[in-house]
Amino acid sequence: MASPASAQQIQRLTIAGINNFWRVDANVSTGGTITSREMAVPALKRRGIRTVINLAGGAEAEAERAAVEKAGMKYLLLPIDPMALDRAPVDQIIAALNDGTNFPIFIHSGAGHRAAAALMLKRVLVDGWTIEKAGIQAASSGMVLDNDMAPVWWKFIRDTLKARGK
Repeated sequence: MASPASAQQIQRLTIAGINNFWRVDANVSTGGTITSREMAVPALKRRGIRTVINLAGGAEAEAERAAVEKAGMKYLLLPIDPMALDRAPVDQIIAALNDGTNFPIFIHSGAGHRAAAALMLKRVLVDGWTIEKAGIQAASSGMVLDNDMAPVWWKFIRDTLKARGK
């Protein structure tokens, strides 16, 4: 992955058809739900996105896959349930976030918490960042505290890191 983004470099942008879009750095953007494939997929393509990673799953996932792949981008469906740590595809997500052939990546979920959590896990487990530094980036790229699910995702991160000796 390219040089790590500081909290000051992270930008919240308005992208039509995407809830809660954050540009973390040249290689990674995070966000929430794709609310309109018709608007979002072309906008992602114009931004140079090569891979879309959906961490939420849901009823629209296969339609989203079809739209993303039709636009010539790669699509990975790796849903995370914060209550099922033992079944979370953490290794697959980290591998995808660590594979330069996927860049630039748009990683998204419902409100963006899963995406920020996945990026934080990658920063600590692969990039060697401190939990504090990675947490600041997560908070700056979608792990907003004004959402009732934020505490659940912080616990998921903590439990995942603890299970991996961090």
